[in-house]
Amino acid sequence: MKKLITGFLTLSAALLFFRPTKVQAPRQRPDVFPGDLLFSPLGERDSFYIGHVGIVTEDGHVIHSIPKGVKKDGVDRYFNKFNHLTLYRPKNEQAGLQAAAYANRIYETNGQAPYRFFTTLEDKDGEQYCTKLVWQAYYFGAGVNLKNHSLMKKAIHPEFIKDRRFLSKVGSY
Repeated sequence: MKKLITGFLTLSAALLFFRPTKVQAPRQRPDVFPGDLLFSPLGERDSFYIGHVGIVTEDGHVIHSIPKGVKKDGVDRYFNKFNHLTLYRPKNEQAGLQAAAYANRIYETNGQAPYRFFTTLEDKDGEQYCTKLVWQAYYFGAGVNLKNHSLMKKAIHPEFIKDRRFLSKVGSY
């Protein structure tokens, strides 16, 4: 069933990717807090991502994993990279702070991590991808297992860590 859902999401995202772009009015950026998650149905405007997620840090940046490694962008820069973002906030502020701190540690100690999608969630010192980085930040940093994934799980789409037990949807921008 998960493979069917993943396939459907991938196909849907690919179809959306090839739509003509529209000129949009500037959008208002919401306030963000440590541990907030920013989801995009598509990646950067000129990329091949099919879904992306980043986590907000205490110093007003967003950490995310891309093919060039683990990246840290200012919130405004991150918002400008994407046509559409959905903001999820941790229900427990302390868990958000702990997850943000752990994500920052990943960035500082493993910023050149190779981008590999088919790696297990337990691998903390090696390859990364965006969903794995965010999941690890919550799991190892705050003790929160978003969607109860096994440490042996591989290749999780960002949609599969939106866990309403721990996260609240703030809005779409």
